[in-house]
Amino acid sequence: MKMSVVIKGLLVFSLIGTGLIAGIFFSFSNFIMTAFSKISYSKGLAAMQAINRAVLNPLLFLFFIGTAISTFLLVVLYFFTTLVSSLELAGSILYFFGCFIVTGIRNVPLNNQIGSISSIEIGNEPVWRDYLKTWTFWNHIRTFASLSAFICLIISFGY
Repeated sequence: MKMSVVIKGLLVFSLIGTGLIAGIFFSFSNFIMTAFSKISYSKGLAAMQAINRAVLNPLLFLFFIGTAISTFLLVVLYFFTTLVSSLELAGSILYFFGCFIVTGIRNVPLNNQIGSISSIEIGNEPVWRDYLKTWTFWNHIRTFASLSAFICLIISFGY
């Protein structure tokens, strides 16, 4: 198999993955977390805990982790072949670090922090309010990174 076919396949998968993930993150940044902040903390917390459980599924893993792998491979191939463009490198770095790594070191620990707290104990409301602010900040970073990655990859695909 020609290397150009492998790279084109990685690029197509990365395009699909970055687009899907950008849409998910944009939804949380744009309206989901805002809606959670406007309802009672117990309902918002319970809803986020349910989302954090439901998100752990094979289809999301396929695109979230699969895109991390495909973008990582594009970064590696950039240094060993002339077939990966600078835009593909930029998009891949944006996704891998700004989305995948940020998720692992920022958003997942925050999700774990609220995973076991009770939504009916009034003393947990400050924890929820802090979570909303901090988690949403890091999600904005992920949204920007994944959308920027998608834009870089879609532009490079046209060349």
